[in-house]
Amino acid sequence: MKKVLFTGCAVLALAMTGQAAEFKGWISDASCGAGNGSSSTAARECAERCIKGGAAPVFVTEKEQTVYKLTNAEMAKQHLKGKVQVTGELKGDTLHIAKIVDIKD
Repeated sequence: MKKVLFTGCAVLALAMTGQAAEFKGWISDASCGAGNGSSSTAARECAERCIKGGAAPVFVTEKEQTVYKLTNAEMAKQHLKGKVQVTGELKGDTLHIAKIVDIKD
């Protein structure tokens, strides 16, 4: 009985925490969101300009163009030049980045 109870608690604890996942996409700004979700020079320059101007960095997924808020946006500010691969924990509409690397299109 103790083993079953422990296993059940362990499964429940894992379910309550977010699962690490990998995403490809771009760091954009909260003002333009998916509008800057590409590797075009104009989109990259606009996102950088808006973030430097005070807009919050966000993450835009490659395929769905879904926009996620970031809990650790300072890490994202180093990756504005092109597409990135993010490993992190997604909770609702917010992504906590554990790892972010630049990738080629």
